[in-house]
Amino acid sequence: MQYFFYILIFLREKNVFLIDFKERTMETQQRKQLSRKRRNNLLYGGLKYNGIYTHATHIHLINYDSAHGEAKDIQQPNDLKLRKDLVNWVHVSGLSNEKVVAELCEQLGLTLPVVQDVLNSRHIAKLEETGGYLFAVMDAYAIGEEDELSREHQSMILGPNFVLSFDEGQGSRFDPVRKALLENAGQVRLHGADFLFNLLISIVVDSYFEVIESQQNDLLDIEDALMEFNAAHKETGQQIQHFRRDYTRLKKAIAPFREQFGRVLMFESALIQESSKVYFRDTYDHLQQVMSMLEANRETLASLVDLYIANNDLHMNQIMKQLTVVATIFIPLTFLVGVWGMNFINMPELHLAHGYLYAWLTMITVGILLYFWFRRKNLF
Repeated sequence: MQYFFYILIFLREKNVFLIDFKERTMETQQRKQLSRKRRNNLLYGGLKYNGIYTHATHIHLINYDSAHGEAKDIQQPNDLKLRKDLVNWVHVSGLSNEKVVAELCEQLGLTLPVVQDVLNSRHIAKLEETGGYLFAVMDAYAIGEEDELSREHQSMILGPNFVLSFDEGQGSRFDPVRKALLENAGQVRLHGADFLFNLLISIVVDSYFEVIESQQNDLLDIEDALMEFNAAHKETGQQIQHFRRDYTRLKKAIAPFREQFGRVLMFESALIQESSKVYFRDTYDHLQQVMSMLEANRETLASLVDLYIANNDLHMNQIMKQLTVVATIFIPLTFLVGVWGMNFINMPELHLAHGYLYAWLTMITVGILLYFWFRRKNLF
């Protein structure tokens, strides 16, 4: 009988393992299907958007100063006219039309490597000064459906009197900035293009706060669940691994950009006015806070992994203890069966009329007494 219990426990654990293995295999296959072969831009010199969004490419232009602001949609890149007496914000939503993006960047005098970085949705985050422009590449994150981490590639270019921004999504992330410029809300109109450039970056940084704070709450819930040592946690390991992957993605987006953002402030770019440096430093402080929160999540994940392993070990010890108790109950019963199974002639029990019934009653009584004794000792 004890072997029957061993088999049941083994089959249950094996079934859980097979389910986890199949799910991990499916995830690996999906990642391979989503991966695309990288093109060497120096070799081909072409332009190719490698993202997953298929939104149509739209160009929006806002000219403004402290007195007024005007917005218009640009149908063709050749129709774009920047006014030297105003601040010009050119926002491009959707990168699926590489030709439109290339013509627009060519009209503004941007080099081919810059345009390639704009269309490369997998480019690592960076901030650099090149060709007389300040060029930023970063990823904006949000919590999507089913608590999945969604990403949108963002690029911003700061010129003497203009800001050129690219969003591979629908561009709704910067709607509050557009509304503030048109309605003269806040202080955006009172500053130049460098202030707008920093404002767009700060909005993307704010998205990191929302994502990381949401993850912190989820990690605390997982920690509370793992503290219930007697409960089963079949999906907890997958959840922890999910957050570990998200941590890697967020660190790739935040750490390089924070380092280069601080370097730009240190070397004092000519494109950043003295009056705007205080706002850039504030954004840098936000990046520092985001990175600190992200590292705190990493430490929490490490402790959750240890707690999950300890929880599994404790659960396995509990199972082994139960199996040991079951085996211990059957030891005296096996002894009785072995004794009565001996075919000696002078065994009084063999001649009892109801010996078979008495044997069963004795074994059942012994088994019940042992069971309640183990329950009283909290071993079962």
